[in-house]
Amino acid sequence: MQNIILRTLKMEDAELMLQCMLDPKVYSKMRYNHREIDLDKCISFIENSWTDQRNLHWAISNEKSEYLGTVSLKNIDKDNETAELGIVVHPMYMGKGIASEALQEIAEKAFNELGLNKIYLYVRCDNERAIAFYKKNQMELEGCAKDHILIHKEYKDVLWFALRKSNYDQWKKLVK
Repeated sequence: MQNIILRTLKMEDAELMLQCMLDPKVYSKMRYNHREIDLDKCISFIENSWTDQRNLHWAISNEKSEYLGTVSLKNIDKDNETAELGIVVHPMYMGKGIASEALQEIAEKAFNELGLNKIYLYVRCDNERAIAFYKKNQMELEGCAKDHILIHKEYKDVLWFALRKSNYDQWKKLVK
């Protein structure tokens, strides 16, 4: 495990972000169309992250402030105190515990800084690596939605995972 830090995205993160988003290890099981991603889109994403209050994004970095990936709380619903979680780790840092640390840090922000009650995500049923990660990190499986997303003219099932504030203290003990 490294000691990771969540920090504001910087313009100099754009090239590594682009590398990440264009790597088949990342995009092959994701919803976005990697063919539409370019440096300008990464730069725009970073610039938008500085002002968008409904979708919060942070760089996952080490003590040298190097970009290791991105963690997000998207579609923040203040009325229902929920947000969608997103974690993407650069392929050269996969398998090193960085995503687990980022999950712990973002949960802390979600529940103790932003006052959320629940963070959730969905993952394609054929994304075995992500499913194993969320199960290993004690995310609660809430269910399966059949034919939920359309990718390349094919419907895909997704699994919904969540972490609730009421379980957060117990969860912290399980994942440390």
